[in-house]
Amino acid sequence: MSDYSTASLPKPPGLLLATDFGAGCDRALERTRQLAVELALPVEVLTVRDAPQAPAEVQSWLDDGAAPARAEGLVRREIASEFDGATIQAHARFATGKVDEAILREAAALPGYVVVTGASHHESLARVIVGSTVERLARSLAQPLLVVRKRVRAPYRSILVAIDGTDAARRALRLAAGMFPGRPIVAFHVRTATEALNDQVEAEVALERFIDACGLAPDARARIEAAVGDGTPEAVLRRIAGQDAFDLAVLGLHEEPALRRLLMGSRSEQLLRELACDTLLVPHGAPDAPP
Repeated sequence: MSDYSTASLPKPPGLLLATDFGAGCDRALERTRQLAVELALPVEVLTVRDAPQAPAEVQSWLDDGAAPARAEGLVRREIASEFDGATIQAHARFATGKVDEAILREAAALPGYVVVTGASHHESLARVIVGSTVERLARSLAQPLLVVRKRVRAPYRSILVAIDGTDAARRALRLAAGMFPGRPIVAFHVRTATEALNDQVEAEVALERFIDACGLAPDARARIEAAVGDGTPEAVLRRIAGQDAFDLAVLGLHEEPALRRLLMGSRSEQLLRELACDTLLVPHGAPDAPP
């Protein structure tokens, strides 16, 4: 087990936004810009172009060799316009192929960056957060994945971190405390049927002890409120998120022999579809603290 008594809280070195600059990606773009300014982080903006498939498409693509350059020029101008006046650096990145594979490939070149995407109606990018692709990203990404749903009206003000007493929960809590200094955080534990047989106070004490053992500085620890609830994790999280009480839900990821699953046994595909708030997934392979 890691020694959390002296490790500093993690903060990502930057943000990697996957976007097609369509209307469905506007919220992810706005949140990326807001976070980059708030946290003083550089931004890499990734656009993915589907490779030509049919012979006619391939020939057309080869005949017009200037087309990719023109497309990239438009993207660079769009980025310059979107980030004009912001006190941050934003760079364009381009990839060709399947969206999920391109994101994984580009993310691997940016260790520690938080990958940001949104609920796009564009066919290719829509697959990023529905179906099997989110499972693939969650299983393969070595860095956190932020799925943006809400319009950006302010910085994240209320944050929920799901707790199950494991290292996955510890990483999620420490990342939330490190990324969002000064913000109140609710560390929420859902009691299993077996735990529910015990006293509520006992469960609350155990949760407080878990938080204390995460090695948080006193000011960070003071921002964290412990809360215990009963029911299935999926139902409780959906109910809380549906009440619009939180701007962001932070969920740790476990790693199993053949599948990485969401904290507390939730099915990532189902939960990501049903949670109304933004969701930050913290993978098993994410470093707990900067090197």
